[in-house]
Amino acid sequence: MSTNALERHYHQPDDGDEFQSIHPRVTLSTRVIGVLVTMAFVCGGCADDASDAAPAPTATSAAPAAPAQTTDTTDTTDTTDTTDDVPPTTEPKIPIPTGLLVAVPQQNREDPAKGQFQLQIVNDTDERFEVSSVQFVWTGYTSPFTPRDTTIVGGQIIDLPVPFPGATCVGDGSIDTMPSMDDAVVMLGLADGSVREAPVVDRWHLARRLYLEDCQRQFIVASVAIEWVDLHEETYDGRPVTAGSLRLTRGTGDGTVTIDSISGTIPYSFEAVDIAPGEPVAVLGADEAVVEVPIRFTESRCDPHALSEVKQPHKFVAQVDLGDGVLLAFVVIPDVADWVPMRRTADRACIVTGQVEFVGDEAAATAATTATSAP
Repeated sequence: MSTNALERHYHQPDDGDEFQSIHPRVTLSTRVIGVLVTMAFVCGGCADDASDAAPAPTATSAAPAAPAQTTDTTDTTDTTDTTDDVPPTTEPKIPIPTGLLVAVPQQNREDPAKGQFQLQIVNDTDERFEVSSVQFVWTGYTSPFTPRDTTIVGGQIIDLPVPFPGATCVGDGSIDTMPSMDDAVVMLGLADGSVREAPVVDRWHLARRLYLEDCQRQFIVASVAIEWVDLHEETYDGRPVTAGSLRLTRGTGDGTVTIDSISGTIPYSFEAVDIAPGEPVAVLGADEAVVEVPIRFTESRCDPHALSEVKQPHKFVAQVDLGDGVLLAFVVIPDVADWVPMRRTADRACIVTGQVEFVGDEAAATAATTATSAP
């Protein structure tokens, strides 16, 4: 495989833009088809969040391949494009060496919700590998051996998903004490019982980012527990909403803990009850062990296109100050048992507020418009 072929495969727009697949995407209809769409919103949202099954590896060729190099598709390998989302970064991309078998950590849009990342295996050799398992090995974190049944031929690039096990934080968990990525490898278990070791090229700095973000999460969790409690449906402004409380419980931290803000998601808007604009959502004083504040979730977007594309509808991001004036991002997710009731409540609110368009109403509106505009 030539350097030019590798660069074409890994071409990315300007930093900060979403990595673009070379394959066209199917555009979903933006019309709601009666009550069935409301049901689809609920079921679809649950599937996105609750699924933790690892998908079959996806494969493409880095350059046009001769028929002899076609992947054996007797396994469950998909034929869709490889990972199309990578973390935006202003740092230079690490180059992919030619003539080697290497692994590049990546993530697509669905991976974070599934607790996994992709190992993009770049086989720029003439060898053929019958892969039976894969494992990411690094001092910062090591994934379990994940069974796979796929073939990687010379000149091929293929994505193999593995679970993210959580970081094994070294020192204070910062980049200054992080283990060197030079020691990271991917172990490919082969069908003949042998193991092939592939060096890791953290091209997009994803492996590093996963480590640093999880170490920050662990640090916050040790300092203070942040959770949604007593989520239930109630009526607000004439439509159903999900109400409850945000609870902070002190851990090892001894200073004032402030939740400065919490972002909403595509299906839900977050509202802190009884606070003035610009005030923090919650404050746990230095002399307090527990504090609870009332909150509510209202419907946000109701259009089917947005709701069908959402991958993490219950991922609410809080900005947390542990007493040093530095805001840290922390994800606060409701209990899984609350996901379906929350979604159903938001869907009903979309109907009550008239943000869902029914097929019959749409046809009637179109007919009326045509009649009034006729000469």
